[in-house]
Amino acid sequence: MDVSQLLDPELNWERILKSAEHHRLLPALNTAIGGYAKASDLRARARRQAWRAMLLTAELARIAAAFRTREIQFLAYKGPALSQLLYGNSAMRQFGDLDLLVRPRDVARAKTVLLELGYKSQLQFSPREERAYLRSGYEYVFSLGSERNLIELQWQIVPRFYFIPFDIEPLFLRSIEVQLDNAPIQTLGREDLLLVLCAHAAKHEWSQVGMLRDIETLAQSELDWRWILHEARKLGILRILQISLMAVGELFRIPLPDLFRRDPPAANVLKAVQRLTRNLECDREPAIESFAYFYHQLQIRERRRTRLCIVWRLATTPSIAEWRSVRMPGQFFWFYRGIRILRLGKRLWLAAWQRYRMFIRRSHPLAHAHGSSIALGVPTPRGESPAAAPLLSNTEILPEYRSGQ
Repeated sequence: MDVSQLLDPELNWERILKSAEHHRLLPALNTAIGGYAKASDLRARARRQAWRAMLLTAELARIAAAFRTREIQFLAYKGPALSQLLYGNSAMRQFGDLDLLVRPRDVARAKTVLLELGYKSQLQFSPREERAYLRSGYEYVFSLGSERNLIELQWQIVPRFYFIPFDIEPLFLRSIEVQLDNAPIQTLGREDLLLVLCAHAAKHEWSQVGMLRDIETLAQSELDWRWILHEARKLGILRILQISLMAVGELFRIPLPDLFRRDPPAANVLKAVQRLTRNLECDREPAIESFAYFYHQLQIRERRRTRLCIVWRLATTPSIAEWRSVRMPGQFFWFYRGIRILRLGKRLWLAAWQRYRMFIRRSHPLAHAHGSSIALGVPTPRGESPAAAPLLSNTEILPEYRSGQ
């Protein structure tokens, strides 16, 4: 059936293309309605995306050859490897960078190879800072020429404070091979890949339909659901898995696996699914600098111990911002933890004071209008709740956060 015949001739193509870009759906949309006479802009954008996908695929092959020469094993996940695995074509999924996973012990050698290939690291550390970053961070980002954030060299799946303890060595042992431009590339096994995609989507609050499309496509393949359920429980991401599968079921009208239909989902799971579907409808990006973001990240974890560990690690793990704010000799490096706590305490106090001022103003609108001293602050933007007001700085709290695919 030609779907384009069902389209309204008065469609707002500017809005459609903007939404397709946001949700990373240009290739899929072009496949569905690219033949429509008025979809010329869509076809042009899809061609540019396909061309970029081919260039990145060729670049991945170049990096793979260099890594093989140095006997560095890596897993390519997301990017062209995921597109080839799920859709049989590296250009059928929209992505903008390459994600390479290496063992922690191989990070230094992999960095050296990338630098020899002409890449430049976005982060520069002292030896002491680098050792600390390898424990608390999860990736180095590399640029090539004018292309920023082109390579993400990772040794963990998510930053440490998210407290999702993926064991890297078993991921390599269970990896599978895909063919990209007739070159063999190792990628995550399907069951591991499903859990990783769900964790990645949760980090971004499931803000793009493209993320859920990948999960839906993978969920339609032959998977060991019993193993997936056991591993999700072990990692403490059962609720994240449930939210992801329920959202996929809502959007794509597919049934949940039998194992997930036996027990009713928790109230927090249902609320999270409702919230993410509302956000998807209005193309909303997660406000990662807000109290609400961190609150939601805690609510989607099922164990109290996990939530406490997230708060503790977030509060006590120094970030790049602390290292840049005050320079200390190596023997005093442990002082950065105290600086971190003090800086966060200050931010939390200022955020609480701001919310108090908002509360006073909203409680006495007439007094504010007449210039009374009761009015102590500036209102939040229309339609924005106090919970969404900025609380923590992304550059200071989450330097590793990015929305790459």
